[in-house]
Amino acid sequence: MRIFKYWATASKVLHIDGFTQESSVYGGSDISMDHAREDAEQRMDKAATKIQEKINRIYYNDPNYEVDIMEEIIEKIDSNNIITRNRYGALVLNSTDTMFIDVDSYKLSFMKIFFRRGKTNKDFMLAAIEKAAAKSIYNQLGFRIYETYKGYRVLVSGFNHPVRSSETKFILKDFNGDRLYNYMCDKQNCYRARLTPKPNRVEQKLPRIIFPDRNNEQQDIHDRWLEEYRYKSQRFSTCNLVKEIGFVSSTRVIEVHDRISKVNRDYPLA
Repeated sequence: MRIFKYWATASKVLHIDGFTQESSVYGGSDISMDHAREDAEQRMDKAATKIQEKINRIYYNDPNYEVDIMEEIIEKIDSNNIITRNRYGALVLNSTDTMFIDVDSYKLSFMKIFFRRGKTNKDFMLAAIEKAAAKSIYNQLGFRIYETYKGYRVLVSGFNHPVRSSETKFILKDFNGDRLYNYMCDKQNCYRARLTPKPNRVEQKLPRIIFPDRNNEQQDIHDRWLEEYRYKSQRFSTCNLVKEIGFVSSTRVIEVHDRISKVNRDYPLA
């Protein structure tokens, strides 16, 4: 996953089918701004080369390309787990070694609609998750199932395959993971789990100033926004633990996830 402390831009005039256009890209580094600038220049050169070769979808035809996660780093739990603040201000756990599955929908068949007998979509989602977790192919894994505002989040314990592996793609699909979430896991080469509420769900406006291009005055504005957001988020949870299936070993990641998400605090989900 590409999450860095320093971000810098590089620009270049590109000539595309007779048109001239100045384009910019960001580069990142944990070492220094100069190193981030070198990364940006390399990425700019790569983009220019691919345009000249008439590759229409820059980078995305390259299976090894990782989409930048250009978000402010809040805490590094370890080298595989980093907490960032996303574009709309919520904290997000980014992980390369702890699988999260985002389940936000369930397509009901005609028969299930007809015989639903008071059951909600969430009821059917949970039943499908439990059915998948009970399969013999997963008997070496453990599952922590959390309820979220729209559906469920599944934390998978004991899964040791790379994010971009065929095994990962299979289990994400088998558990009916959200398609966009599954796609972004592959592109960003990590799993993501939102830890704090979406601002609109706590009646908070979206932040006006986006990381990383904030001057001192803009940082002050953002800090005031954060203070209000934290206040309004105090009595909301992001998810609640419903059940565990199989053996789940206790980890620092689970502890941090549950604490910041305010798991099982009897608060409304947001």
